[in-house]
Amino acid sequence: MNNILWSIPVPIKYGVGLFIRKNRLPYKLLEEGDTVIQIGAPWDILRAGRSRSIYFCKLVGNTGKVIVFEADINNVKILQKFIKDNNISNITVVPIGAWNKSTQLRFLINDKHPASNLVEEVFDDTRTDNKNFRSVEIDVDSIDNVLSDMDIEKVKLLSITSNGSEEEILQGAGTTQKLVKYISIVGSPDNYPKILEYGFKQQSEDDRGYLYAK
Repeated sequence: MNNILWSIPVPIKYGVGLFIRKNRLPYKLLEEGDTVIQIGAPWDILRAGRSRSIYFCKLVGNTGKVIVFEADINNVKILQKFIKDNNISNITVVPIGAWNKSTQLRFLINDKHPASNLVEEVFDDTRTDNKNFRSVEIDVDSIDNVLSDMDIEKVKLLSITSNGSEEEILQGAGTTQKLVKYISIVGSPDNYPKILEYGFKQQSEDDRGYLYAK
């Protein structure tokens, strides 16, 4: 299926994709000028026409901002090339992993399916697909630390697609959560006490998990 999607010209697949998504959550929440934070931007999802980052940038327009955290350098390079080739001006790529502090971690990369990449620390030892991954060392930091140097007063949506690092990412986004109106993430509120601490409640399902609103 991906091979077919990859062959479709970018304007067509993202044009059709935007038409389908614009009235669905979390996309329909976004307006011109909004700021969005996206955690994770794998190249296979990008090429297939399913990248949240690209839909977000189209919906917030030239006056909006999309800040993308991505730890896999190959994903970063492909996204940056896509941004350049398609004259996108409102995406800022942060080439590190999101975590709860500034440090280095082992990262498991699946070169054929990078949407399954994850931090080694949260890898489930009962899994049987170890052979699909290679391990590299990556830099990680908290969202709070990264955003402290950016002039951002509010964030409409924090979207986290991280394959198991969600709780640690939220722990490192305490200050940021005060600025955020919506969080899109996989899992129930029982898994994320930090969401509840900042006044978020689970609202509904969306295309990647659940939407929380303040």
